[in-house]
Amino acid sequence: MELRHTEDARAVFQASGDRWRDGIGAALFYADKVTQAYERLGVPLEAQHIVLVFHGDAAYHLLNDAAFARYDRRADPTQTQNPNAAVIQRLAERGVRVEICASTMEQRGWERDDLLPEIIVAPNAFPRIIDLQMDGYAHLDFD
Repeated sequence: MELRHTEDARAVFQASGDRWRDGIGAALFYADKVTQAYERLGVPLEAQHIVLVFHGDAAYHLLNDAAFARYDRRADPTQTQNPNAAVIQRLAERGVRVEICASTMEQRGWERDDLLPEIIVAPNAFPRIIDLQMDGYAHLDFD
């Protein structure tokens, strides 16, 4: 069976829960795998349109090292560097958009300077996801 959508593959990953896979945020892990799988299947990067929208408890996955070190990480209080930084940079280099909800940032008292440089601030997660779905993006949820 062959892929039918190889010229305009669209997906939005919603990440709201503090879920991890192999040492990085689950949504980031799977987005990385999806881009690699598409490439192996002959879908060029320019045909892959992938957006990750983070809000809620998952949002701290996008903090720079200084802000990450200040964040309350009950699961691993010794972790002071953000282990997601390298995969976020790799995804951004592939054209994947990694976005954070401005409302979540406001609720947690974070500023733009608290984020990794590749992160894009979206006004609100839910309307952003709805817009993308209405533009034909498949929705994948990592609560």
